[in-house]
Amino acid sequence: MKSVAPLILFSIIITAGAFAAEPRVPETLLTSARKALPQDITTDEMTRVLRSGLWNSNRTAVAVSFPMPGPRASAIFVFLQQTNGTYLAVDASGVEGGNLGVLGSRGRKDYDRFETTPVEWLHRDDGRFQIVMRTRAWRAGKHYTVSENLLISRGGSVLWR
Repeated sequence: MKSVAPLILFSIIITAGAFAAEPRVPETLLTSARKALPQDITTDEMTRVLRSGLWNSNRTAVAVSFPMPGPRASAIFVFLQQTNGTYLAVDASGVEGGNLGVLGSRGRKDYDRFETTPVEWLHRDDGRFQIVMRTRAWRAGKHYTVSENLLISRGGSVLWR
């Protein structure tokens, strides 16, 4: 019985360490996400996706993508940190339709499955944010990929390229 106690204690320490290692989502970011994202995204899912979001190098912006069920578009958002510590939610979901258009598609219904994810922040010195968004689509056992650079103004306007 004595040999079980150290094992249980070790398991608790490892579990606590794993939770501590997970990045914490700032409350102001979570508040902004709750207001901006579709209501059918649960708080747990929201927190999970925000934790794994793609942050820019100085952690003033994070890009996330929430796959939506069925033929619905992905919910793609960029959250820009404001000077007061809050986050401005920028809906960048339109990039998915644009990327599918580059593939020559008439829309999401042409594909069995698709997903759009932020893959890389590009450095800028002009106060704007630029991120590469990749869309993968599957149809009849074939896989297609296209990427688009998304340019976002400090005020949250989405500009393509």
